[in-house]
Amino acid sequence: MKKILVIAPHPDDEILGCGGTLSRFKKKKLYWMIVTKMTNKIGYTNNQINKREKEIIKISKTLNIKKRIELGFSASSLNKLNLKELISKMSLEINKIKPDTIFAPYLHDAHSDHFFTTYALNHILKAFRYPFLKRCYLYETLSETNQSFVKRNNFKPNTYFNISKNFKKKLKMASVYKGEIKKHPFPRSLKSIEALALLRGSESGFKYAEAFNLILQKND
Repeated sequence: MKKILVIAPHPDDEILGCGGTLSRFKKKKLYWMIVTKMTNKIGYTNNQINKREKEIIKISKTLNIKKRIELGFSASSLNKLNLKELISKMSLEINKIKPDTIFAPYLHDAHSDHFFTTYALNHILKAFRYPFLKRCYLYETLSETNQSFVKRNNFKPNTYFNISKNFKKKLKMASVYKGEIKKHPFPRSLKSIEALALLRGSESGFKYAEAFNLILQKND
């Protein structure tokens, strides 16, 4: 991996899904695509919007993000009507960046923003369109992946990354999102993050791990 693009429907998904892995590879060229944003139109206050911007900046600095791309869709607004626009914007940015690796949310997450983000990616993730792209991983997001009740589409990982040395950094980055991380038994709690990392570690022979669906791999 030399050039990595992480796609997050919302800021915090990137940390919940692959924060440990991103921290592990922060010396590579990291790009962060944020698909949606808070807006006054859907009920967020200026104070909430300003806090979120500060959180995004802090995460960008912590992970040494080379470039941040914000597509600007309103949170919880992705649907079939703006799918064409989403596909166009994502394709344009991917061609600009030319990543060899992409991390994106699991297609069958409960949140519609997650679904349409990866549904759009699925439309454009073709080897002949992006010869520079070597691999694509779908990550799991607490409260979205594990609380999707369509059982036939349950997340089944086929790839694990050892984050034992980066797990504390993941917790620290998750804590930046104060409005999203709450006390146990809230699904997005520090205890839940650790419990999942321990579970994935036990499945893969590490102390802590993050799990993924590897859906594209091209070997030179």
